[in-house]
Amino acid sequence: MNKINCMRLSFTLFLLYVCLPGPLQAQSVVTKSTGDAYMESAQTWRLKNDSARANADIRKGIAAYLKNRQLREAAEGWLTLENYYAFFNGPDYGPRIAYYQRALTLFNQARITDRAAATLGILGDFYWKQGQLSKASQAFTRSLSLYQSIHKTDLQGLYNRISTFHTQMGNYDQALKYGILAVRATEKAGDTSLMLCTALNSVGFTYFNLKNYKRSLLYFERALTNAKRNKNLDYIIILSYNVADALKSSNRPLEGYQLMKETEKNYHPGDVANRIMINVSCLGSLIPLKRYSEARKYADSLLQLESRVDTNDANQAVLFQTLSMFFMAVKSYEKARLYNTRYESMGRTNKQNNVLLNAYRMAYEIDSAKGDFLRENKSYRQYIKFRDFLFDETKTRQIAQLEIQYQTEKKDQEIKSSQDNIVILKQQAQLQAINIKQQQTTQKLSIAGVILLALLLGLSYNRYLSKQRLNRQLQLQQSEINLKNHSLTNLIAEKDNLLEEKEWLMKEIHHRVKNNLQIVISLLNTQSSFLNDKVAYNAIRESQHRMQSISLIHQKLYQSDSLALVNMPAYISDLVQYLSETFDIRSRIRFEMAIDPIELDVTKSVPLGLILNEAITNSIKYAFADNGEGLISIRLVELSEGSYGLTIRDNGIGLAVNSDISKSKTLGMSLMRGLSKQLSGSFSVENNDGITINVVFAQQKIQETINA
Repeated sequence: MNKINCMRLSFTLFLLYVCLPGPLQAQSVVTKSTGDAYMESAQTWRLKNDSARANADIRKGIAAYLKNRQLREAAEGWLTLENYYAFFNGPDYGPRIAYYQRALTLFNQARITDRAAATLGILGDFYWKQGQLSKASQAFTRSLSLYQSIHKTDLQGLYNRISTFHTQMGNYDQALKYGILAVRATEKAGDTSLMLCTALNSVGFTYFNLKNYKRSLLYFERALTNAKRNKNLDYIIILSYNVADALKSSNRPLEGYQLMKETEKNYHPGDVANRIMINVSCLGSLIPLKRYSEARKYADSLLQLESRVDTNDANQAVLFQTLSMFFMAVKSYEKARLYNTRYESMGRTNKQNNVLLNAYRMAYEIDSAKGDFLRENKSYRQYIKFRDFLFDETKTRQIAQLEIQYQTEKKDQEIKSSQDNIVILKQQAQLQAINIKQQQTTQKLSIAGVILLALLLGLSYNRYLSKQRLNRQLQLQQSEINLKNHSLTNLIAEKDNLLEEKEWLMKEIHHRVKNNLQIVISLLNTQSSFLNDKVAYNAIRESQHRMQSISLIHQKLYQSDSLALVNMPAYISDLVQYLSETFDIRSRIRFEMAIDPIELDVTKSVPLGLILNEAITNSIKYAFADNGEGLISIRLVELSEGSYGLTIRDNGIGLAVNSDISKSKTLGMSLMRGLSKQLSGSFSVENNDGITINVVFAQQKIQETINA
C-alpha cells in the first residue's frame, strides 16, 4: 500500500470509529445481523488480497442493511467499499466519489448530521483533486453548514481545508477569513499539535499572496516555533522555507539564506522533498543578492533532483519556478522559458490560478529581458487579462454574497416591521386619549412660546451682529495668511531649484575631477613611454594606479543617485578588475571577495581605495614567485554599528622570517600606515603563509555625513 492510500485508510477509519456516536458502537453486544456477517467476511477477503470477493461481500452486506432499514450501517458500508477500492485500485476519484455520494444520501435519510457533514468534507477534497472546483466549493460549504447546525465547534480541520482551497483559487479574502477561523478554533481547543502549525501557515501563506509580508512573516515564525516544539522535521523544513521566502520578499534575502543554511546544518534533511525545499530556498535567496556563482551549485542540485520527483508532486512547481528565475537572472533565457513553460503546465493541469498568474508574469519578464518585443507584448496582454479576470471574478463573487446578505436582512426587517405594526395599532388608541390632554397643554405652552420666541429673536439678532464683526476680522486674518503662504511657496520653490542646481553641480564636479585624473593618468602614461630608467617607469605606473583608484571613486559618485556615498562592493569589484587587466594576470591569480553591502563617504572611500590599490599591487608583484599561481582574498565587513574591518590576504611567499614588518619604510607600507591614520583607524600586518593586512576604522552615521 502506498503512502497516499495509507493516509486515506487512516482517515476513513477515523470517520468509521471516532465520529460514530455511542448507540452504534454499543451494537457489538447485540446479536450480529446478516449485514455484519458479510462485512466481517469482506474484511477476511481483504486481508487475503482478494478484491473481487471482498467487494462482493460488502455489496451483499449493504443490501442486507437496506432490507432491514439499517440506513446508517448501509451508509458506512459504502464508505468501506470506497476504502477498499482505494486500497486495491489507487486514487481513481470517479468511483470513489460515487460511493461517497451514496453514503451521503443514506446519512441524510437517516438524519445523521455529523456523519453527513464529515462525508461532504471528504467529497469536497475528492472534487478538488479531480478539478471540479465548483462542486468542491459547494461540498465544503454544505459540510460547514451542517456542522454549525449541530453546534460543533472544533472545526479547525475543515476551516483549514477551505482556506487552502480558496488560496489555490486566488480567493484570498475567503482564504484569510477561514484561515483565521482555523487558528481561533485551534487555540480555543488548547491544541498545540501540528494542527496549529498548519492553521498558522495557511494564514501566513494568504498574507504572503496579498503581499503583506510583515504579517505573513509573523504567522510563519509562530508556526515554525510550534513545529520545533513538536520536533517534526517535515514541518520544520517547510516552515523554514516559508519564513525565508517572506524575508526575501521583504528585501531581506541574506537573512533567509542564513536561516536555511542553519536549518540544513541542524537537521540534515535526507529525503528528496526536503532537499528540494532547502535547495530551492537557498537558490531563491541568492538570486536577488546576485551571488550567481554560489547559486549555481544549488541550481545543479535541483537539476539532479528533478528526475527523482513524481510528476504530480507539488514540489515540482516550486522547483520549475525557481530554476526559471535563476536562468533568467544569469541571462540563459531559453532555459528560463523551458522551466517556466513546465511551471505554467502544472498550474493549468492542477487548475491553480495563483500558479498560472505567476507563470504568465514570468513569461512576460523573460521576453522583456530578452528583448523579444512581439512576444513580450503578447505575454504581457495574457498576464494582464488573467489578472483582471481573477479580480473581476472575485469582485463578482463578493457582490453576489453581499446581495444574498442584503436579501436576508431585508426579509428579517419585513418580519420585524409586521410585528411592529401590531404594536403600533394597540398604541394608537392610547395616543388619541393622550392627544386631547396635549392639545390643552399646547395652548398654554403656545403663549409661553411666543414670549420665549421674541426673546430668542432679540438674542439671535445680537449674535448676528457679533458674527458679522467676527467674520470681517477673520477675512482680514485670512488675507494675511494667504499672503504669507504665497511667500512661503515661493521660498520653497526657490529652495527646490537651488537643491537641484546643487545636485547637478556636485555631479559635474565629480565628473570633472574624474576627467582631470584621467588626463593626468594619460599624461603619465605618455611620459612613461619616454623613460629608460626602470625605477622611474615603475614609480609612474604606481602613481597611475593610485590615481585610477581615486578616479573610480568619483566615477561611482557621479553615476549613482547618492552624491555623498560610494557603494563599496561595486567599487572594489571594479578596482580588482582594473588591476587584473593592468598586470595581465589572467587566471594565474584568483580573487576571493566577501564584501558587505556598505556605503562610505568620499573621505573614507579615497584612503580605503588607495590602501586596497597598494596592498593588491604588492601582492600581484611580489607575493608569487616566478609568475606562479595564487589567491588574493579581500574582505570588508561591518564589525559593529559604525565600525568596519578591511582584510587583504595572499597565500604567497610572504616576507623573510627575520624581517621586521612594523619597521618597514617602503613607500607602499608608509603610505598605507598614513592612510590608516587618515581613516582614524588601526593598521596591522601579519606574515603567516603569505601577507595579511588588517585595517579597522570607524565611520560617521550616513545622515551626519550627508548633512556635513
